[in-house]
Amino acid sequence: MREFLQIEDAVISSLSSISGLRTIDAYSGQLDVDDLEELTLQFPCIYVTANDLDIKACNRYDNLTVEFSLIVGDKNIRGAKAAARGDGSSPGVYELLHQSRCALHRRVLVAGWTPAALLKARPLVYAPKHSICLYEANYRMQAQKLPNT
Repeated sequence: MREFLQIEDAVISSLSSISGLRTIDAYSGQLDVDDLEELTLQFPCIYVTANDLDIKACNRYDNLTVEFSLIVGDKNIRGAKAAARGDGSSPGVYELLHQSRCALHRRVLVAGWTPAALLKARPLVYAPKHSICLYEANYRMQAQKLPNT
């Protein structure tokens, strides 16, 4: 969907100034344990994915609600705790979540859409054995548009 592309691009652009990132990119599909090995080469990272588009007819207009997620990850040789909290060698997931929230929450990312609202952040993977920490942050935006525009 065009809305997904537009929103993913706007989010990536808004996050591009975050320091310490090795990767910021769109990610389609579901995160699988098998993907972790490949993803760890890209840490610290933020992947953006548009999840849901809800369309409800309201008189002449459609009310659109879109949710998107950030997959935020880091790996640290000092362990998963350092991957979460950061240290001198990497920013850590908590810092990346904070910086991304400052860049996105309550900010208009795409003209005609409401400001992005952070819904929740939750852990996806905390793997001490592999020194990996991965979180997901979910956001929502809404718009009112004429049908099929």
